Amino acid sequence: MLARYRRMTAGEAGWGYFIRLELCMLLFRNLPGALGLWMRKLFFPGLFGACGRGVLFGTGLTLRNPRAIRLGDRVVIDENVVLDAKGMAPGGMEIGDNVFLSRNVLLVGKGGEIHIGARCSLGPNAIVHSLGQGCIRIGGCTAIAANCYIIAGGTYRHDRTDIPMIDQGQLAEQGIEVGEDVWLAVGVVLVDGVRIGRGSIIGAMSLVRGEIPAWSVAYGVPATVHKTRAGGDKPA
Repeated sequence: MLARYRRMTAGEAGWGYFIRLELCMLLFRNLPGALGLWMRKLFFPGLFGACGRGVLFGTGLTLRNPRAIRLGDRVVIDENVVLDAKGMAPGGMEIGDNVFLSRNVLLVGKGGEIHIGARCSLGPNAIVHSLGQGCIRIGGCTAIAANCYIIAGGTYRHDRTDIPMIDQGQLAEQGIEVGEDVWLAVGVVLVDGVRIGRGSIIGAMSLVRGEIPAWSVAYGVPATVHKTRAGGDKPA
C-alpha cells in the first residue's frame, strides 16, 4: 500500500524525494499567513521539475508527481488548487509565466499533457483534465472563467450492450487546442477534439464540440458561431 501511495504522489522518484515531498506537505501545506507563504516559497520550488522566479503557493495545495510539472515565472497558485500529474512524463504539465490559478482549480493529467500559455487566468473551480494520450494546449492571454470544464479523452466506446461501457475501452484521444486571447465565460464545457481559434469568445454555459474559427463569438448547446469580433454576422 505504501509503495502504491508513493507512486501516486511522487511518481517514479526514489524514497528520498518521496520523504521530502511528504515533509513539505505535512509542515507547510496548510501553514497560514505570511509565514506559510514564505515557507512554501522557500521549500516548494525544489519539488517541481522546474519552477521560475516569484511563484506564490497558497494553502491547501495538492501535488501529485510534481517532478513532471514545470512552472514559469510569477505564477500565482491560490488556495486548494490540485496539480495532479500522475502518470505524466517529465514536462507533461507546463504552466507559463504570469499564470493565475484561482481557488479550487484542478489540473489533472492521467497520462496526457497540459500546456498553459503565459498570462492565462483560470477562475474558481475550473477543471482541465487530460486522459490517455490526450494533449490540451491553451494559448497565452486566455481567460477561463469559473466552473469551466475542459476534458481531452474520456469518450467511452458504447457499441456493445452485453458488457458495461467502462469495459469497452475509450476512443483515441484527439486533444484540445485553444488559441491565444480566448475568453471562455462561466460554465463553458470543452470536449475532446475541440479547436478554438485565436481571439474567440465562448458564451456562458456553452458546450463546445468541433471547431470554432478565429475571432468568433459563439454560444449555445452545442455552441454555434453567431458573429465575428469585428461586429459582422456569422461568417460564411
